Amino acid sequence: MSKLAKQRIPFESEGQFLGFLPDKDGKLKYLRWQAGAEVFAGKIPKPLRSELYRSLKPGDRVQIAGEREVNLLKGREKWVLYRVVPVQAGIPATSPPKAAPESEEKRKGVVLVCQKSDCCRRGALEVIQALQAHLAAYPETIRVQGVGCLKDCKRGPNVVFLPDKARYSGVSPQGIPALLERHFPIASLQVQQVETAASS
Repeated sequence: MSKLAKQRIPFESEGQFLGFLPDKDGKLKYLRWQAGAEVFAGKIPKPLRSELYRSLKPGDRVQIAGEREVNLLKGREKWVLYRVVPVQAGIPATSPPKAAPESEEKRKGVVLVCQKSDCCRRGALEVIQALQAHLAAYPETIRVQGVGCLKDCKRGPNVVFLPDKARYSGVSPQGIPALLERHFPIASLQVQQVETAASS
């Protein structure tokens, strides 16, 4: 698999520990946490598991570092954790996490939409129209771009969100608002603020 098809994106996050999740064999291998309004789950390295099982309680603050693995061909992503450190109340973390993507107010974004015939037959043009309609109220830093084949034609329309490199298949115009809010939350918040101000 090419590097383009599979991306590893380092991340750091701080949030609230929600609990452990089992794999398909029932073994607790995943940690679930909430940062802001988003909930995530990442695989815990084996050397860390026993200590975390003993020390963490739901509601604890944790600082987490790892990699987000994105498979563009299959439209999947997984989170692999390298470090999980409890954060005691009133005591700053030893190495503060980098600003989360949602705090980057000037973040630029591009939405790629496949323009090949299969995706167009399945509604890619309507998806672009929906994107353009919803992005009209967003900052100019977010734009739509038609591109060539993104593979997986039979599951189109296919869409990729940058810089996250998140890929979606079978996208409908009705699903566009939720996807935009997921990948550009600051922009979405700004839109809500503008709408609130206009209605008051």
